[in-house]
Order: sequence, then structure tokens, then C-alpha cells
Amino acid sequence: MKIREVKLTSFRPPLPAGTDVPTLYGGQSIGAYVSDFLAVQLITDEGITGEVVSAYGGLSLAHSIADRLRPLLIGRDPAYREAIWQDMWRRDRLLYTTQFAIGTVDVALWDLYAKSLNAPLYQLLGGVRDKVPVYASSMEHPSIELFVEEALKYKAMGYQAYKMHVWGDARRDIELCTAVRKAVGDGWPLMIDVAGNYNQQQALMVGKVLEELDYHWYEEPLRDFDLHGYRYLADKLDVPICGVEVVGGSMYTTPEYIATRAVDIVRADVSFKGGIGPLKKIAGLCEAFGMNLEVHTNANTIIDAANLHVIASIANSEYFEQLVPEALFTLAGVEKIRIDGEGFAHVPPGPGIGARIDWELVERYKVCEI
Repeated sequence: MKIREVKLTSFRPPLPAGTDVPTLYGGQSIGAYVSDFLAVQLITDEGITGEVVSAYGGLSLAHSIADRLRPLLIGRDPAYREAIWQDMWRRDRLLYTTQFAIGTVDVALWDLYAKSLNAPLYQLLGGVRDKVPVYASSMEHPSIELFVEEALKYKAMGYQAYKMHVWGDARRDIELCTAVRKAVGDGWPLMIDVAGNYNQQQALMVGKVLEELDYHWYEEPLRDFDLHGYRYLADKLDVPICGVEVVGGSMYTTPEYIATRAVDIVRADVSFKGGIGPLKKIAGLCEAFGMNLEVHTNANTIIDAANLHVIASIANSEYFEQLVPEALFTLAGVEKIRIDGEGFAHVPPGPGIGARIDWELVERYKVCEI
């Protein structure tokens, strides 16, 4: 089997009616990020197609893949995924090809190969389970009351934890974290994601409060490149520090954070770390050091389904992250990922990723095809 065509379709659907433009990272609008997609199809001479929708990137990602990666994919056998990935990775060095482009193509390759074997991706990767505990992951809200309301809503729905993307104002965030803990009660897991908005002293101050409030983890209190700062926090705090999500270098930059215990939990996903192959390797590295890998999820059902398949194939991962409100983050798929009343996300059945792309939506809001 050989890849004979790489089809790239940029599309930009509107945000669902009645939803507000979400903000993160200290009030920055992310509306443009959650609705600017690229559909990738790897079409073979045997009529099997591997496909995925990127987390973000749209037209710019299409040009990158068309220019840097499509030439090396044509004529290749998708069974040799590691060889193809290594060739793509060399483009990161020589042509500044982003890990995001490499990761998007790698997911389509794995989808293609799993379909060729008529196997669900997680089973091909080595299945551990077919459903995963899920937590609701908030956007920013303008008030504490709205965070509290949302946390209670998802607790009542059976979700197994709640994570807040906080404002990045340390004293205000302390008030928020205290109020949400009081509202949901003791014992239900809570996390925060600061998206790197604190300095070291602010991060330490908030971390001490999170310890008292029994928070489950403390994500990205500092910018990820502040390795010294992460070591400082990990030494001073008992609340688990979670990070490395956006550090470049795929699995090659993760060992320093693990070996020096700068983080307690490693964060990664198929888009930001260059694909399914690297994510599995990072999981194995974490397991060897007795650490968990918690997988970050993104802005549409298809790429999130790929992340869920990987989580279902590794033992040292606790949760699936569902960004909320769901309507903003479940575009591009015919079906949403099923989350049951007990708070488990079910791996989509069927060969490959299993999640079906809504091609009618793609065509309706197509920007261009390359």
C-alpha cells in the first residue's frame, strides 16, 4: 500500500449560535483558534484514506504541510510510520516545520494504518481500557460565581473532576480557588491551569494555598522554559506540579524535566508533541520514572478522539480532558465523544480513530483546498 495523494482542506465554521467568544491566558480572545481547522486526508492506492482534523492552524497549516511534508509522503508505505516520522522530524531542523504540522500528519498516518488492519487505534497501540475518567476544563469567566456555577453543574452531571483556567492574577485566583473548593466540598478533585502567567513568588504563594485546599494538580504556573523556577516550586510545594505541554522538541526536551523532578506530572498531546508515536514514547518515559502523563486536549472532536485513543492505550494516565462549554469544542465531528453519567469518556468504536468527520460542515465552510 502506498500513499498516492495528500488532500488538504482549510475550513472555518462559525462559533455555535448563542455561545460567547471564549477567553484564556489573562483575557485573550481565542475565538479564532477554536474555529480555524484543517482537514487532512492521506489517500492510498488501495482506496483506504487516513484522515484527521487539526486542532488549529487552518490555511497556514495547510501551506506548511503542502510545502514541507507532502513531497516526502507521496509513494510511502504507511506501515513504516516511524521511518516517515523520523523523515518529517528532520524537516523540523532543516525547514522549520512545526511540530504541529508533523503531529497532524502523524495522526492521519496512524488512522490510515489502523483502518488498513480494520482495528481501533487504541487496540493497535496496546489497549488498557475502552473508557477513561473525564474532567471538565473551563474557559475564563468574568466572575467567581460563574466558575462555581459551572463546577457544580459538571459535578452534578457525573464528571469526575473540574479544572479552572484561572485569570493569572495571583490574589484574585486564590479567592477563586477557595470559593470553588468550598462550593463543591472536600474530596472532589480540582485543578487549575495558569497558562504560565505567574512569576516565581506569585506561583509559590498560590501553590501554598492549593496545598491547603487539597487541589489535585497545579498546571503551568510558570512559562515552561523556566526550568529553574519549576525546580524551585517542586522543591517547595507538595501539590503536584503539571507542565511541559508547550515545550518544543517533542520527547527530546522532556527528560530534563523528569530526571530533575522539575514537574510531578508531564503534559503532552498528539498535536503539540508531534504525533501519536512521540506521545506514546513520552508516556513510556514517564512510566519508567513512576510519573503520570496527562494528555492535553484541543478544539474539536476528531483530534480529541485521537488523544483519547492514546490515553486508552497507556496505564499511567488518569483523565480525559473535556473543554467546556462543549458546543465550542465539539465541531467537525458527526458525533461527539460519548461521556456517560458516571463521568467516563468512551473511546469511539470502529477502525482507526473511529470519529467521523462532518464533511458537509467542511464543505460548507471551506476556505480553500490545496
